[in-house]
Amino acid sequence: MLEATSNAWLLYDQLQPLVAEVVVAHPQAVKLIAAARVKTDSRDTIKLASRLSANLIPAVWVPPQEVRELRALVTHRNRLVQQRTQAANRLHSVLHRHNVDPPPGEPFAVHQREWWLTLDLPLAEKLRVQQDLSLYQTLKALIQESEAELGRLSTCDPWVKQVPFLVQLPGLGVLSAMRLLAAIGEITRFPSAKHLVGYAGLGASVHQSGETNRGGRITKEGRSDLRGVMVEAAWVAVEHHPQRISPV
Repeated sequence: MLEATSNAWLLYDQLQPLVAEVVVAHPQAVKLIAAARVKTDSRDTIKLASRLSANLIPAVWVPPQEVRELRALVTHRNRLVQQRTQAANRLHSVLHRHNVDPPPGEPFAVHQREWWLTLDLPLAEKLRVQQDLSLYQTLKALIQESEAELGRLSTCDPWVKQVPFLVQLPGLGVLSAMRLLAAIGEITRFPSAKHLVGYAGLGASVHQSGETNRGGRITKEGRSDLRGVMVEAAWVAVEHHPQRISPV
């Protein structure tokens, strides 16, 4: 048995042909062991073995290779987007500090570079602006390459049979559909729609005690990437779908 970490799938592939079964444990299931006051490898092994024999350690689903690769590409693209957003925020911060309105149109486009460099800024800050502009444009090109690869994968097995169904839903495009498929993996592993909702952390929280029974907000205890795509798609549908509900 091993814990789900960044290298778990590599270890799983190496161990699987050598033993009868490899169980990948959810990190929350071994948190109690990590917090133990007396912690040694031998003690941890005994505790894990006893819990595993009693079926007290829930195993996580081991994704096939194509799902792993898609998840890695989606994660890479999301990381690039985050870095581009950070560069854009730093540039906006320069304008706020100096009380300068941004240039018309797309403020970080290539043709706006001269406008930024003509700002009356200290030399060190001008250097940071120049590098953030270059970084923004570089990241933008890398994001486009990543999204082009996701688009290509959407036309290949096993995703080509699933994407056409998803893009018919309001708020979903090819990119968001691929992000959904990466997070879900094989949808047939969920016995019902409620299980998938729970996996996404979109189910309402419930508090029941005695005669008290009240619901709350969504649990947010599932995959944050899956939940994020669904929320983004919902906002796109609200803003752009012809059958959207008009605000009161």
